[in-house]
Amino acid sequence: MMTNSKIIGLLRDTGYLRVWLVGVCSGVARWLELLVVGVYAYDTTGSPFLVALLVILRMLPLALLGSIIGTFADRLSTRLLLILVMISAMLAALFVFLIFAFGFDNYWLVAVSSLIAGIVWATDMPLRRRLLGDIAGLDRIAPAMSLDSATNNGTRMIGPLFGGILLQWLGPSGAFSLSALMYAACVLLLLGLPVSSGFTKRAANERPLFKDFKEVFSFIAADRDILRILLITVIFNVWGFPFISMIPVLGRSLLEINASWIGVLAGLEGAGALIGSLIIALGIPRLSFRQLYYFGLMGYLVFAFITGWMVSSIPMGITLFIVGLMCAGFTTMQSTLIYSAAPPEMRGRLFGVVVICIGTGLIGFANIGLMGELFGASTAIRIVALEGLIPLILIGLGWRQLRRR
Repeated sequence: MMTNSKIIGLLRDTGYLRVWLVGVCSGVARWLELLVVGVYAYDTTGSPFLVALLVILRMLPLALLGSIIGTFADRLSTRLLLILVMISAMLAALFVFLIFAFGFDNYWLVAVSSLIAGIVWATDMPLRRRLLGDIAGLDRIAPAMSLDSATNNGTRMIGPLFGGILLQWLGPSGAFSLSALMYAACVLLLLGLPVSSGFTKRAANERPLFKDFKEVFSFIAADRDILRILLITVIFNVWGFPFISMIPVLGRSLLEINASWIGVLAGLEGAGALIGSLIIALGIPRLSFRQLYYFGLMGYLVFAFITGWMVSSIPMGITLFIVGLMCAGFTTMQSTLIYSAAPPEMRGRLFGVVVICIGTGLIGFANIGLMGELFGASTAIRIVALEGLIPLILIGLGWRQLRRR
């Protein structure tokens, strides 16, 4: 599925390398912040719902702004938009570092920073990954997106690990200082891209925004295959991904471990995802892109359910690793399927719709947060995983392309 020569060729491409490294740096910052604010919120409030609320605020811009950002990605310079976004992210992380360093922190200031971080996250798919695909070209799209997904999964391991260690030894200010440095590195990498990168004049520039929105949703409604691909993304974000917000809660309330070990637990999920991505890259699973996408999510939900039964650190760490392993099929194929199926003039908008689908996770985080308040984190994880398996199975029954090699 991904040959060594193609990987080497991509990494020798200066443009691809810079945009890929932006993904590495911003990914470390994203997952580091997610763990740190989760532990901080639970230590400060003792409420699983308020822990989940911080993630809901991160997801809100994805639901509200995804299509808008995607449309602008089809009209304006992707490079310039990304630079502006990363400068904003750097300043926001620096602000949080200062409020913690000078003792002015409180839950609601952290909540505002989570909302800003969500705006940054909302740009990743329609701007950065779109730019990666444009640089790589269709003939290299599968290895380009697979390599990016593998490294993103790696940041899900490194970010929480660093976040837990820094939180334990230096407090939240130490963690957010690293986050600010990561975003500063993103800005420098993007400034080194040629000015023409990510900018081509498109015919859509002369049309009203409303017509662009209408066109992309009409395209999705007419293509059942793409519709199902998007619905799988909704299922992952409503019933799959939210369970990670309960890891700090489980670590503190059930396992009674410190921030460093909570970071290790969260990092094991990322480690599984990284190894799973590398296995897919080597072409070991003899499955189609859609089969990897679909059955990866099914395995993710099954093992998330099993995680909800674990009551000690080692078994929970093992199941979290397997959850990440299963997740690799979904994350690796998501961008690849959308980019390869979309007409060139509509890719930014379709990625924008993917971001909206990811933004539906705010419903999932509200759901699991309330379940955690009512029944405890472990029971909440099991309930939510079972809820997700039902629509997933129903979609699979009618998906003809899923059965093709």
